Amino acid sequence: MTARRIAFVQEGLGTSVECTLLEDLAPRSAEFLWSLAANGASVGVNHAIWTGPELSIPLPVSSLPEGVSVAPVPLENATSYPRQGDVVLAWLAAGSARGLPPGDFFDIGLFYDEGARLLMPFGWLQANVAAQVAAHSLPLLRAIALDIRQHGSSKLRLQRL
Repeated sequence: MTARRIAFVQEGLGTSVECTLLEDLAPRSAEFLWSLAANGASVGVNHAIWTGPELSIPLPVSSLPEGVSVAPVPLENATSYPRQGDVVLAWLAAGSARGLPPGDFFDIGLFYDEGARLLMPFGWLQANVAAQVAAHSLPLLRAIALDIRQHGSSKLRLQRL
């Protein structure tokens, strides 16, 4: 079976970051990303504050498109130290951390370099490595990160490949 792939598209830069879903290692997390990409979801992205070289896509359950499962995602292929090219998915239950919007909460992290750690103000976090950025897309991911650091938040559109 051919691995399923998605892309994070930053239309302003004409950039598309291709990723391969890690369905064998993180099946529920990969399915969440695949489902989100099914309807071309457009999501806000920021440079992370606490975790290092990460672009963060916060997704309160209330913001998810219809048809995307909002069921809790168990730990699978979890890490507290994402590597360059990792696409991680965190799920936090309502009330489990300070400073989050009400309700359950998802966060997608796109890691563009080494040296990341999931140490938040409320403590260590584990997130699931759900996909891997294609090697040829890493420079494009870094370009998006630089653009966001210089100009602020942006939008990415997810799409299936």
